[in-house]
Amino acid sequence: MAQPSFIAVDWGSSSFRAWAVSTAGEVIAARSGPDGLKSVKDRDFEAVIRRHCGDWLEADPTLPVLTQGMVGARGGWQEAPYAACPVRFADLAANAGRFHIGAHPVVILPGACMKTDTGGDVMRGEEVQILGAAILTGRDEAVICIPGTHSKWARLAAGTLSGFQTFVTGELFQLLLNSSLVGALAEGDEMQEAAFGRGLDRGAALPLSHAVFAGRASVLTGQMPGTEVAAFLSGVLIGAECAAQPADDSPVLLLASGVLADRYARALDHFGRVHLPVDADAASLAGLTRVAQDLWPRRVAA
Repeated sequence: MAQPSFIAVDWGSSSFRAWAVSTAGEVIAARSGPDGLKSVKDRDFEAVIRRHCGDWLEADPTLPVLTQGMVGARGGWQEAPYAACPVRFADLAANAGRFHIGAHPVVILPGACMKTDTGGDVMRGEEVQILGAAILTGRDEAVICIPGTHSKWARLAAGTLSGFQTFVTGELFQLLLNSSLVGALAEGDEMQEAAFGRGLDRGAALPLSHAVFAGRASVLTGQMPGTEVAAFLSGVLIGAECAAQPADDSPVLLLASGVLADRYARALDHFGRVHLPVDADAASLAGLTRVAQDLWPRRVAA
């Protein structure tokens, strides 16, 4: 294996992923496992790094490690205070947490935050993906959608992360479907196109807490079979997200894969929004490599 110039790590609550990255920013090798923050015993984060990346570290006694995600949260390896929007790559490097494992520099990126009169918003890891997506697509202006348990909608302006909103869509869907009276009459969770479309329209047009109740009421009144409830509720929640976005002509860069990519693409098509798929892992690596260029310019080519 070629000698890596740095190790890039995406470390979340439930998963760990690491890449050995070359001087040219290419992935030499990758490692992953279910070693999220929740599973780290006795806060021995170094042991997880060495278990997955020990051979890379041993081959180069000063090999740096660049991490992003929940590893920098309160309760993580070391808390890295959020960088306030607007956020540029230089802000991520400037606000990063720094320490060493032996002679190996370790950097934890800070995440991003919004502070408004009505409350705050935060992200960890997605800010690197967003700025990385700008590199991959060559776009300085765009709307970014990152679906998930806590979906993120962000704005790229002049190449910076200018602002964002979080929607607890994935979490609400699971709660409604598995732990509520609204989803109690659901039968299975197969995708039903017509029901999903009706949910999109209802979620976009009505207050959310009222819109979701049709998932129960429509079954009780004979207007919808239980087999459509899951798809309908998914549509309601995603429709509410889409309706909350400003109407403009900016393309939506969709960072998703699998089922979520398919559903959000269908929703964006439904509402007439132009969208482009962007590989989320590739965006993360592009962003991490760009930060590494600022941190270790002798190791990573610009």
